Amino acid sequence: MRRLLPLLLLMLIPAHAAVADGCPPSTCGTSGSAMPGSRLIFVRPNGQQGPLLAFDVLTGARRYALSPGYLSADGATFVSSARAKAKRTTVVRFDARTGKIRRGWSLRGRWEVGGLTADGRRVALVGYRRPNATVIRVAGSRNVLHGSYEVEALSPDARRVFLVHWRAYGYDLQQLDLRSRTLSATRLDDPNEKMSGTAVTAVATRDGHWLLTLYAKSDGHSFVHALDLRSGLAHCVDLPLSGDYFAVGSTALTLSRDESTLYLANPYLGRVVTVDIRMLEVSRVVRFRGLSAVDMSIAPSAAVTPNGRMLAFSGSGSLWLYDTAYGVVRRVLRGGAPIKGLGFRPDGRRLTAIRAPAAPLWFDAATGSPVR
Repeated sequence: MRRLLPLLLLMLIPAHAAVADGCPPSTCGTSGSAMPGSRLIFVRPNGQQGPLLAFDVLTGARRYALSPGYLSADGATFVSSARAKAKRTTVVRFDARTGKIRRGWSLRGRWEVGGLTADGRRVALVGYRRPNATVIRVAGSRNVLHGSYEVEALSPDARRVFLVHWRAYGYDLQQLDLRSRTLSATRLDDPNEKMSGTAVTAVATRDGHWLLTLYAKSDGHSFVHALDLRSGLAHCVDLPLSGDYFAVGSTALTLSRDESTLYLANPYLGRVVTVDIRMLEVSRVVRFRGLSAVDMSIAPSAAVTPNGRMLAFSGSGSLWLYDTAYGVVRRVLRGGAPIKGLGFRPDGRRLTAIRAPAAPLWFDAATGSPVR
């Protein structure tokens, strides 16, 4: 595979600058997410490594705000780092359900949080040293790699680190075994398959099994790179999402509560694509009339009811409901203030839409009618 843009650099640029340089909204714009059954809606105003804002799904009020960092796949832990005096780095682990500090520690040198295990218990710290060396620390181990590397993910047991190895022209995907301290290439399920494109957004299953990354290809097509974090084997799922980089990059990825289904909702291409994760194949494609222009500042948000029956997704200030049983898309809000995040109440009966800078809105999950 070959990425066409240096995503590592994009993640370090503020959202407004990154968009101007060609970053899709799903990577650097404002986006929101909510775990099925959770009372919180998480909003990331500067991309997936930026600050974290938490809103109450019942009242729409903001509960807390945290500095830039990483949210664990299970939604329970948030870890951030900051440079302290005397060339030291402070790392803080927060309870993402309350915003309260669980633990903080300091270590010598300049480090960044590179990734977490799905349960948030293990943290990968990355340091860049001269000349051209990357140092990765996980659970007390210190590994020096020659070249420029970015952490893609950690295995559930934190014994393997999945890496992006940046080269002068492109990159390759590698794995670091922390027990043997050996590097190896990430294996493909089909060695003869050629996958090339640019990673635009990703979602990981809460059990730490899968990292599902959406790639946009130079010919306008797209695919999901499904990386098995337990075995280290990568799979490719071709998608019926065709468009330019920005249109494909405006897709919301959402998992069902049992993590057997991945929904890809794109309000600009007018597609809801359902991927069966167990079979690693597209199981349904539903088309609808999409929006005419991509909003580069607000990424689409999506949420699913705890019972998996309804999927809600947004595009700028518009909102749709998708019946997952019958494959019917219904638009329930046309325009208005941009929607930053969506979340269903724990009972699944009401949908909350967090907007900026307007007040939140509520909708009946079954009918889409506005409620208070």
